[in-house]
Amino acid sequence: MKSGLQSIASSEARREVRYERVTSRAKTDAVLRVLNGDSVAELSQELGVSIGRIERWKDRFVQAGTAELARRQDEPSIGWVAKHSSSIWQWIWLLLALVALVSFLAVFMQRTSLQ
Repeated sequence: MKSGLQSIASSEARREVRYERVTSRAKTDAVLRVLNGDSVAELSQELGVSIGRIERWKDRFVQAGTAELARRQDEPSIGWVAKHSSSIWQWIWLLLALVALVSFLAVFMQRTSLQ
């Protein structure tokens, strides 16, 4: 009967370990350690998770990084001037209009002061 109680207790302990959540930071650290050459088996024992689970974390990590790099390559690089060219031209035209107005007023003021 003791073996029955022990197996129930051990299965409950396994369930507790099995449902323990691993933070995203811990997963990232584990994946980086694997990518740096640490043993997956040793890491599995240290964290109390299966080797397959660590391999899935690594696969997802690499897939997400690959997708991000691919997305970045497909987007054209747009410079600041290209993004704001219409507003730049509006400011240039406004500046030219102000210069013309000031020039006109300067000439007008000279003519009225000479008379």
